[in-house]
Amino acid sequence: MNLVILTSLEASCRDAGLRHLQKHHAEAIVICYDYLEGHRILRHVGGTAAAERAESTLEHGCLGCATKFEILPTVLRLAPRDTERTVLLALPPTWHSNTVLDIMIPHLASAGHQVSSVALAFDPASLEDQMWDRHTLWESGFNAIEEDARTPGEFLHFEASLVDTLIPVEGLSASLLGEQAVELSQGSPQYLRGVELSGQMAPHATLCAHDGGMGTYQVQASKHRATPGYVPQQSSLSKPIYAPKPISLSFNRPFHAQRFREALPELAQSCTYLRGRLWVASAPGHQIALSGAGPRVWLESAGRWESRTAQTLIVAVGSEHQHDELNELLASCQLSDAELLGSVAPGNDFFSDIAEEGGER
Repeated sequence: MNLVILTSLEASCRDAGLRHLQKHHAEAIVICYDYLEGHRILRHVGGTAAAERAESTLEHGCLGCATKFEILPTVLRLAPRDTERTVLLALPPTWHSNTVLDIMIPHLASAGHQVSSVALAFDPASLEDQMWDRHTLWESGFNAIEEDARTPGEFLHFEASLVDTLIPVEGLSASLLGEQAVELSQGSPQYLRGVELSGQMAPHATLCAHDGGMGTYQVQASKHRATPGYVPQQSSLSKPIYAPKPISLSFNRPFHAQRFREALPELAQSCTYLRGRLWVASAPGHQIALSGAGPRVWLESAGRWESRTAQTLIVAVGSEHQHDELNELLASCQLSDAELLGSVAPGNDFFSDIAEEGGER
């Protein structure tokens, strides 16, 4: 059995992505889940399998329990013996694929099954607005978990690093409004801008459009991309037409902690997506990971430099700045010759606290 995992921010995109996959996997067994209030999980089975619709209530309502006691047993029960057959597993909106896969993969492997692809279905016309949404997932109506403090942008930021395939689909507004929402429909400048932005956020991923081509899921590569401090490599051949060109920056001197803190708001204010690792003078032996999803920017420890060369690397996607503007802004954060000769002491500050204590700031 080849298992394809489908994840999404919203149910309408998830369902549209599922229909797209079914066109290219007509023989597939389809398993689709939704998470409802009251720790309830709803299962739909279809495709070439006998139709099922069932609801169960979880004691804790956590993703791990749902995977162990509902999703995994169902997949193993319905898994075809034919190694060439496909099962399409659509997760509830806003569920990160890695948590499900960490639990499922050992059991699938022991049964002779494999995960062939992990795909993200999304609406390109809404991507930028979703990245900049300041509300939580619950406040914006994307899930039924009130205590979930993540923003839509945080979900998309992390999931883009995990998946190997991107599936752009028209959103619900375009489907319902038709000609009244031409600017949101497939082929519009706003839609194509979102497609380009998604490719910059996940340059490793295969864009699954009309031909149905899928990427290949590799466990270690996915985990590596999700590691704090990972910097996605942008293609030098990429020449976006609708979206700003991604900005890649590198600096070979450590940053002065206070000057960087003062520069950070200007760096982040127009960047849809940020990934990077920082070399900061007050924590010289540690990498400080930089991440940003619209208005939400966070810093965390990425461990010691060890085999990596100590330097600052940053990729900014969707920025309204020009490369030279950001380069000049951050170059001024580097230690001067006088500061280097003065041997700036590590000291106790914001960055040394992150390096020593871990966690996000």
